[in-house]
Amino acid sequence: MKTNSRLLILLLFIWFGLLQIFVGQQLFSQQTMPVTVPQDARRTDEQLAFEFFRNREWEQAAPLYERLYNNYRALHYYNNYFECLVQLQQYDKAYRLAKRAEKEQKNVQYEVDQAYITQLQGESLKAQKEFRAIIQAMLPDRNIIQLTANAFRTRGLDDYALEAYTFGSEMAGVNYGFYLERSYLYQLSGNYSATIDAYLSLLETNPEQFEIIKARIQSILMMDVDNSMSELVMEKLLAQTQQKPKNLLYSELFIWFLIQQKEYSLALSQAKALDRRFGEQDQRVMELSEISLSNNAFETALDGYDYLLKKGKSGAYYLESVKGSLKAKYEIENSKPAAAPETFQDISVSIDKVFEESGFNTLTYQLVFIQSAIYAYHTGRSTEASAILEKAKMLPLPQSEIAAIKMQQADIMLFNDEVWEATLLYSQVDKSMKNEPLGHEARYRNAILRYYIGEFAWAQNQLDILKTATSKLIANDALQLSLLIQDNLTDDTTGLSLKAFASADLLLFQKKDREALSVLDSLLSFDNTLALKPHIMLKKAEIAMHNNQNAMADSLLQEIYTQFPDHYLADDALFRSAQLNEFQNVAKLSAQQLYEWVFEKYPASVFAVSARQKYRLLRGDKL
Repeated sequence: MKTNSRLLILLLFIWFGLLQIFVGQQLFSQQTMPVTVPQDARRTDEQLAFEFFRNREWEQAAPLYERLYNNYRALHYYNNYFECLVQLQQYDKAYRLAKRAEKEQKNVQYEVDQAYITQLQGESLKAQKEFRAIIQAMLPDRNIIQLTANAFRTRGLDDYALEAYTFGSEMAGVNYGFYLERSYLYQLSGNYSATIDAYLSLLETNPEQFEIIKARIQSILMMDVDNSMSELVMEKLLAQTQQKPKNLLYSELFIWFLIQQKEYSLALSQAKALDRRFGEQDQRVMELSEISLSNNAFETALDGYDYLLKKGKSGAYYLESVKGSLKAKYEIENSKPAAAPETFQDISVSIDKVFEESGFNTLTYQLVFIQSAIYAYHTGRSTEASAILEKAKMLPLPQSEIAAIKMQQADIMLFNDEVWEATLLYSQVDKSMKNEPLGHEARYRNAILRYYIGEFAWAQNQLDILKTATSKLIANDALQLSLLIQDNLTDDTTGLSLKAFASADLLLFQKKDREALSVLDSLLSFDNTLALKPHIMLKKAEIAMHNNQNAMADSLLQEIYTQFPDHYLADDALFRSAQLNEFQNVAKLSAQQLYEWVFEKYPASVFAVSARQKYRLLRGDKL
């Protein structure tokens, strides 16, 4: 009996415990339900409100944001609700919203919004006083100043944001100029002079921002459609380097800017001035000389190399300067329409001297490119040219350098009419350096070779690929040759005229001017296709220049850019005419005018930058 009673008590205890658990679960469920349901409702209201807001459906968005803000007091709900009321022109309601928010929580955004509504209601003078009172009430704290400016910017009040930054930067204890923030606002307003001033002030106070400043200036220059911003930046940087010569950062920024503008001569002048003042600028001068050489600014490159050579054999860059100087001298002579053979012989003798003094090794071998070119193209010693290139290939050089030597060999083979040997070497370089600039150059030269021998379809196929080459110069040259082939095969489907012209082009490359001229004159007399005429005249102009017949050459060039101003050779002819006039001292003014026409009439031309530099030089611009 006692056992049964104990069992009954135990069962009742268990039942009571289970009952408590059940009741507890129910109570917990009832307590959590109000939290879960509002969260779902909030998410739904938020998504719907944002959709209306994004679609500018203010009337539908406003009540949803009102409910969201009233329930959760989040600032982004407030901002969107406030914007809806402004768009609906419910200014009194918007003002009361901002006033109530300010009472609940101190935030400068609410103060700005009240003054903003006052402005929208037409009380401009009252609003101005309120805006300025907000600015003058700022505490001397960088974060508070930033929040105040951001509050103005939220309502599109950039002028007051700028005023907040300026006032704040002058407050005692802030020790921060807000130059980066101010520069952005100046730029938005179109005040580029103040923008650049802010960047330069930032450089002085925060030199660690050097790379950011360069990036910002670069972004300004990208919008420079009429060169006015470039002129402004140059003027500002020049003034700073002259007023504060001890701050090397200004000079570094100026040199960087000049390189971006391809003003290599001015950049080198700055670097040399720094070296004379402070010393230890040899590396900078060397780098600028190399950049100038690679960008065909040969006179500037020679100036830089010779400056370093004057420091003597003990200089860290003496051998590099010797090699660079010889390269620049060769390129200067080679670019002249009719260079004297003895000048090439002098360069050749100097190269032999380098090999004798410093040895024929991996440090000096690059001079074989010049030496072999002089042997093959200027002194009729092709066998010696081939021998010295083979000797260079025996040195322990990287694959890219061996490929460059093969390219030179291929060029000389083509010059000597060894067409198939040349195309084999071009193809080898193309294959071994497929995705490199040298590989693209090899493919382009191979395409020219096939064009020379009349295989236009093969050449066209390769040129179509090269039109998208990373090198702008290769892509431009590929496009021009492609257009030549395409235009003339359209006019003459037999291709006979184009084959004759291509053969003349090859003869010109091989320096057989008389034979080339004979073919061109025949084409001009008997060919009826208009498409070839500008090309024929340009080749005849080249031959005339080779033979010092400058008046005839200029007349032919003038005929191209006046009779065919929309042709893709017009800018080329105009630039060559300007160069021709520049070389004749009596025609300097004509050259200046022609250079100006290049960058004014053909701003997208590959010659535009060089033409602008030449124009400035002839105009007498100086640092």
